[in-house]
Amino acid sequence: MSHPHKPQKLYHRNISDSSSPPPFKPDWRSRIRLAQIVTQISTILTQRSRSHWASLLKPFKLGSSDFTPHLFLQIFHKTQNHPSVALGFFNYACKNLGFIPDLKTLCKLARVLFGSGLSAQSKPILGSLVQDYPASRIVRALVKGTDFDTRSSLLSSLLDCYCDGRLYLQALEVYQRSKDYGCLVSICGCNALLGGLLDKNEIRMFWCFYGLMVRDGVSGNLFTWSLIALALSKDGKFERIVKIFDMGIYCPTMYDLTIEGYCKRGDFKVALIYLDEMQNKGIDPSFSTFSCILDGACEFRDVKLISDVINSMVGKGYLPKKIHEDYDLVIQKLSDSGKTFAAELFYTRAKEEKIELQGTTYGSVLRSLSNARRVKDAINFFDSAVAKRNDVISDAYLLPFFKMLCEESPSEDVSRLFKGLIERGLTLAPCVGQISAYITSQCQNRWWKQAEELLNVVLNKGILPKASCFSFLVKNYCCSGQINSAISLHAKVEGLDGNFDVNTYIKLLDGLFREKKIEEAIRIFDYMRMHDVLSSESFSIVIRRLCAEKNFKKAMRLHDEMLEMGLKPDAKKYKHLISGFK
Repeated sequence: MSHPHKPQKLYHRNISDSSSPPPFKPDWRSRIRLAQIVTQISTILTQRSRSHWASLLKPFKLGSSDFTPHLFLQIFHKTQNHPSVALGFFNYACKNLGFIPDLKTLCKLARVLFGSGLSAQSKPILGSLVQDYPASRIVRALVKGTDFDTRSSLLSSLLDCYCDGRLYLQALEVYQRSKDYGCLVSICGCNALLGGLLDKNEIRMFWCFYGLMVRDGVSGNLFTWSLIALALSKDGKFERIVKIFDMGIYCPTMYDLTIEGYCKRGDFKVALIYLDEMQNKGIDPSFSTFSCILDGACEFRDVKLISDVINSMVGKGYLPKKIHEDYDLVIQKLSDSGKTFAAELFYTRAKEEKIELQGTTYGSVLRSLSNARRVKDAINFFDSAVAKRNDVISDAYLLPFFKMLCEESPSEDVSRLFKGLIERGLTLAPCVGQISAYITSQCQNRWWKQAEELLNVVLNKGILPKASCFSFLVKNYCCSGQINSAISLHAKVEGLDGNFDVNTYIKLLDGLFREKKIEEAIRIFDYMRMHDVLSSESFSIVIRRLCAEKNFKKAMRLHDEMLEMGLKPDAKKYKHLISGFK
């Protein structure tokens, strides 16, 4: 549709021999009528209360088929000087008119909102973009027609959206693309990306990106340096944080990381030196600071230091004066901050004093031991404390323990714990991948019975492991004369509307035909067809067996189906296959 103020051209439809008709263009009357509608709607939006929009817009009969992005942009063009109104109409159109905005519309709206100082309102719009379009297309559409300052702010906000969605590779692409357009994202955006990379333990990529920032002349702030300190700590190089102090740069986080590093090493003398130094610089040690020292003292059983730190924490108000009256709070707080040795100290004291603790306290200790990869201690704690309790402990505490076990080598103990957790009612959906990998590992170690038992427990709970984890078991069944067990396993998977992968099916079909279970093989092959789990080899196995049984009619039907699906074997195998029809 043309702009009404541009020179008008009469529309003449040319009759041609082309099979595709020329695109429809409205005549001058339609264009004028459309311009009037746009003006009328824009006037209503800017001059009337939003509560009256629905009734006032009703006569225009705006529907999802008529209300196109092009029409919205024409209305938007007349209302963009009132950005809050334009945004309000955008939300109204999406909710009430079935409007589906395109990339151009969303980027135009985001640009106007940013240019009007409404950056917070544009964040959800940018957030919706990152789910549907490649980063390069979004950047190209956003920068179009923007000034330098708005462009930089827009791209920084876009990078934040990718970081919020943990899409760090795309965030890196936004950073690179921004340089192509002559601007750099803000240091806040860079910090968000650095922090995200640390959260994913992408330490190498963190240093690569930081190096890129330095080369590009991006000046970091104090938060950037705290992230660098955290990266050094994760890298096991916490001593280098001291060099940052020598530059006159420091913050509570940097001191906490340094003190924690020395405490984990058992070097409390140096840790206490930095504790004094931070206080001399006017930084008040936090709960985190003292809990790092307490945790280290508990790990290395420094009784005097334990007593001194607890007294200091009570004096600062970080621990209650009567700890025995609030063991739950203390243990949970230490556990949630990852201070497992300190949490165990107070748990042991509560146990010795025969004080009943809450179920969540047991759960928090189990979770912290699991997250800290203290495998033996976590298992002992579960067996001695958690398993014996009748109260329900949330999956939020049990899942980290379950996932930790999944990463262990197969053993009787781990299999026992798995079955106990599943029977306890643990929700398995978040860790299907881990339990599948563990069952596969059992099979690889030839723990057939344990793998079978665990798999049955999982299936009986209505959970389908990944298809690949059935492969080893089915192969073992077929090779050891347990074909009925393979059939039974498939029946359970079938009951959950699941399936094996195609290679597992090939082993199963081969085993069934070898055991003369023709009807069962055909039935399973039909099930494979229903679930589109087919290959030229699976077709070939069935066709050859049908030919051997003189069932040429069905064999030929499957042969034709195989060719139609583009699954024809290579020349040598195909020649061997069709020789069965002779």
